[in-house]
Amino acid sequence: MRRIAALILTSGVALSAFVLPGEGAQQLPQDAPAYTAYQRNALRSHFPDVMLLTQDNEQKRFYDDLIKDKIVVIQFMFANCDELCPRTTPNLARVQRNLQQRAPGRVNFLSITVDPKRDTPQALKRYASHFDIQRGWYFLTGKKDDVDLVRRKLGVYDPEDKKLEHMNVLTIGNEAQGRWLAMEALAKPDDITQTVLRVLGKTVPAQR
Repeated sequence: MRRIAALILTSGVALSAFVLPGEGAQQLPQDAPAYTAYQRNALRSHFPDVMLLTQDNEQKRFYDDLIKDKIVVIQFMFANCDELCPRTTPNLARVQRNLQQRAPGRVNFLSITVDPKRDTPQALKRYASHFDIQRGWYFLTGKKDDVDLVRRKLGVYDPEDKKLEHMNVLTIGNEAQGRWLAMEALAKPDDITQTVLRVLGKTVPAQR
């Protein structure tokens, strides 16, 4: 995770409110400052606007269609993964159900394959069908160079470090306010939910 922060900083734009797991990821201050207009514009120009395909074979531009002015939870995965993904996706499905109850329609989930050659829209649709996926969750593929560019810009890919090929990390962002952070994808669903709500700027008591 420290390597992620280093990659983001060396990319030329530091992501606002970036918090390392185990160091207060669930304690994002409610009054955390949003970016200035200049900083927001710099961050927006940092994000690529490459074309991706959803599990329904719909074209979506990464910036304009998927993250601009939105609250997002971004995961990198692949359909043939037999280790982390089969645990991570149902964990996020529980988070999505929590958020639909506590902030309905406010948060989009983006699962982007790191194996776009094999993960066609049809393959991703089959994969998604095994989980209780609700509206607002896109499973995305595209050209490998475009996917790798998104990964680099989010600070979760370094072609020289094979350990970063597939990291169990979520990127959570409020693009309009310039609030971005990362946390473990296998954290407890309620912890992830609370973190997303804080990035959203919403205080909601934890469910019992």
